[in-house]
Amino acid sequence: MSPVPSSSDRAHVLIAGGGFGGVETMLALRALAPERVRVTLVSDSPSFAYKPAATMEAFFETPPLAYDLQAIATDVGASFRRDRVEAVAAEAHSARLASFAHLHYDALVLAVGARAASAIPGALTFRDQHETHHIRHLMSELRSGTLRRIIFAVPSGCSWPLPLYELALLTATRLGELDVSGEVMLVSHETTPLCLFGAEASPLVANLLAERGVRFIGGSDPQSVDRSGALALASGETLDADRVVAAPKLGGPKIAGLPADRRGFITTDALGSVIGLPDVYAVGDMTSFPIKQGGLAAQQADVIAQRLAFDQGATVAQPRARRVLRARLVGGANPVFLRTELDELGQATAATTLHGHFNDSESNTPPEKVFGRYLSPYLRARAPQVA
Repeated sequence: MSPVPSSSDRAHVLIAGGGFGGVETMLALRALAPERVRVTLVSDSPSFAYKPAATMEAFFETPPLAYDLQAIATDVGASFRRDRVEAVAAEAHSARLASFAHLHYDALVLAVGARAASAIPGALTFRDQHETHHIRHLMSELRSGTLRRIIFAVPSGCSWPLPLYELALLTATRLGELDVSGEVMLVSHETTPLCLFGAEASPLVANLLAERGVRFIGGSDPQSVDRSGALALASGETLDADRVVAAPKLGGPKIAGLPADRRGFITTDALGSVIGLPDVYAVGDMTSFPIKQGGLAAQQADVIAQRLAFDQGATVAQPRARRVLRARLVGGANPVFLRTELDELGQATAATTLHGHFNDSESNTPPEKVFGRYLSPYLRARAPQVA
């Protein structure tokens, strides 16, 4: 066993990004190698925003769920800096920040997320908490009778469609509770509902949509909204609508010195290393893995943290990549829990649909919507920020 290094000799791990991947990496390193690494977290936001809660927040008078990054960093003995990584000099093991400061590192973990942009011109793009007030306004228009038909649209290339399903279900449920007439449709390029979870899950989700009165139109790629409000499809057909709410399209971050594909995403190996750059890792939405979800980012972060801890002589098993997609779908009478294992291309290989809770090792109890091995238990014990 390697001797424990002194404080000055500990490896410096620089983590860029304060989302699921970045925070999970920080917590995992604290658990696996607390005396072997020192951590600096850099984020351009002071808060860790729990974005998956945005769909529920749009229908209930609750403030955005968020946690203080400085407090989290203090809890785990890390340093926090509000800034942004803009360039990486991998050979020099240095990162340039937006403040023009340069930080040297022994290992760099990039978890800065992706850029969300409008995918359907003319539609309201729902990204996260920033659009909850728009959904509330749409609901007030439905209640007043100003709007009669609303379409939730999932275009081709959407990397995580579940929020649009939740919005459709929650809208239909609220209309039923208020005894207000209105038509809710979900139009998707997917041939069956949430088919990324596999063949077992789709019929369950289809039944849930039908029970709530949501009309599902699959195999139809939404393209744009015309002046009349109608949704144009790739087939040339149009669907009448009063409003269209769409999922965004994502693009990779713009960080100089990183190799990227044509959409700006970063390619990594199975253990998170950025191809061609020594001691640089990437995790989460910024990577080229086709499904973008916080729980997957947390799993990628665990693999990287385990790899870094192993390299520094900590007593941990050698890391092994495994992609398990878990989700809690809300909007029906009860939450539906979905789980599937994914291959390296993001295709479902083994699906299990659960109506209750995940097992003890995959606990996902309300209000959690994203499971992280270290993040989930930590957040259960920490109070969110007060808006």
